[in-house]
Amino acid sequence: MSNLSAITVHPEIQDGEPVFSGTRIRVETFCDFMRIGVSVSEFLNEFPSITRDQVMEVYDLVSQQHYSVDQIKAMAASSDMTPQPSFGRMYAA
Repeated sequence: MSNLSAITVHPEIQDGEPVFSGTRIRVETFCDFMRIGVSVSEFLNEFPSITRDQVMEVYDLVSQQHYSVDQIKAMAASSDMTPQPSFGRMYAA
């Protein structure tokens, strides 16, 4: 089972793109905000339905472990995939 509690992937929600669990806000939106220099606090102010824990989980994946949105989508959509943080890639379990 995936350890990504902050992320949901469902074909009927945002065309199957990864979203913050319990919302329709795409993970890609967060990545776009980070790219243009918006802080985590500013992002949370803009999207109050997302929790700090959710943002920090995604922030860690994107900023610290360098996962792409496509890799996050694959991890969240498949219970057979586990992240390998030391390599920044996914491998089948």
